[in-house]
Amino acid sequence: MIKPNPRSDPDKTLSRRQFLQLCGFGVAGLMLPNGLLLISNWVNKEKSDLLGRVTLGGHPLYQRPVSTSRVLEEMDQDRVRSITQVAIGEDPSKINRIWYELDGEGYAHSGRIQPVRHLLNGVRTAIPDGGCLGEITVPFVDAYNTMKANRAIIYRFYYASTFWILDRVLDELGEVWYELLDDRYYRTFFIPAETIRLVPDSELTAISPDVPEEEKKIVIDLAGQTLTAYEGEQVALMSRISSGTRQPEGGFSTPTGYYRTTRKRPCRHMASPPSEFGSGFDLPGVPWVSYFTGSGIAIHGSYWHNDFGIPYSHGCINMTPQAAKWVYLWTTPTVPPENYFYAGDHGTRVIVQ
Repeated sequence: MIKPNPRSDPDKTLSRRQFLQLCGFGVAGLMLPNGLLLISNWVNKEKSDLLGRVTLGGHPLYQRPVSTSRVLEEMDQDRVRSITQVAIGEDPSKINRIWYELDGEGYAHSGRIQPVRHLLNGVRTAIPDGGCLGEITVPFVDAYNTMKANRAIIYRFYYASTFWILDRVLDELGEVWYELLDDRYYRTFFIPAETIRLVPDSELTAISPDVPEEEKKIVIDLAGQTLTAYEGEQVALMSRISSGTRQPEGGFSTPTGYYRTTRKRPCRHMASPPSEFGSGFDLPGVPWVSYFTGSGIAIHGSYWHNDFGIPYSHGCINMTPQAAKWVYLWTTPTVPPENYFYAGDHGTRVIVQ
């Protein structure tokens, strides 16, 4: 998470302008070792309206940013409302103390509110041979199984999820759609082209490529729920995470040990059936995936929750999509822009402890 300076009064809030300044790596995403707020660069950030999508049905909207205040309503999943202010909750024992004021009407805890925008894109760009990477830029969009008249919705895709775009197609009304690859079942999805942006090659260049491979390392602290990236002895990034949930039976705990990021994907359809340890999941478009074990444990972005600092996953390391993208671009091997999967003999060291 972004680590806020402690505030004792829950009604003290960050201004909308201050809040937008903190969104370059995602709200509740990053922190610096000295506790200072990280201010990042986001193009046109003050001109974009920041919204919040409810990720779990029944999430309460309170009169004040405290769970003992009056509940104004229980919000439906995928309800989208304007984030008008941010407040720091009064309970210092809570790891995530960030609350969002929605539509100026009440407050919801940030853990189940995904910060999103509604940005539509041009649709005249041709798709290169072999495809290219795309990123969803609206709160959500329904994906169809075909372009035929009897098409059916098979998934809903969410803001900041990523997909491999195969082709640009027109429907019978002349509207532009993109055909996306389902990289798990090797079928295709279709969504309106304006809802996804083509990620340019320039945005996929490596971060700190001149730093020798053995000077880079990632340390994941499961007790503290943090990820720290080092260049030599210098901290390059520090972020809150959500690791695997800890259960007496073993469950989905993230394995400790020494690893390397030898396999990477800019997008991945992740799915797992229910088991004795909990419910399964089916998550298309998981963004910025950096695997560090042979069994598929990875560092990746999460669009289905915003409660970083608390164990949450089925073993992987959840981060905000923006922070996971930084890790993806900073670690080796560097993935060529034309690849939706890449593996190398060596990778960046990952220490899970």
